[in-house]
Amino acid sequence: MTTGCCGGNGEKLIFTCAGAAYSGQVANRAGVQLMEQGAGHLFCIAAVAAGIPQKMERARDAAVRIAIDGCEDHCVRKTLEKASLKADMHVVVTDLGIEKKPAQPNLISDAKKVVEKAKAAIAAS
Repeated sequence: MTTGCCGGNGEKLIFTCAGAAYSGQVANRAGVQLMEQGAGHLFCIAAVAAGIPQKMERARDAAVRIAIDGCEDHCVRKTLEKASLKADMHVVVTDLGIEKKPAQPNLISDAKKVVEKAKAAIAAS
């Protein structure tokens, strides 16, 4: 399995929310699934927030940056923007009808919805 620790120019990087709310966990699960399906490399948004030079260089060199946010706070997209990086694709879990704190969560089904939305956005680019 690719972990996204090393790479070069032209890659697709996937940045996800991993917040405490259910929707953040769905975002992270979807990012892992996208990586496992070969849609891109999962990348650490915390490394971007921390400004780690080697990670920043790789994030800047990426051909495509995919941001998957858990909710309307858009923390992933905003973190990228603070680092002067553009999210080429942006998916928000709660925009897909997935609740931030649902009464009956279904992580597998909900993550699949996000994966399908992200793959459609990738295919359209």
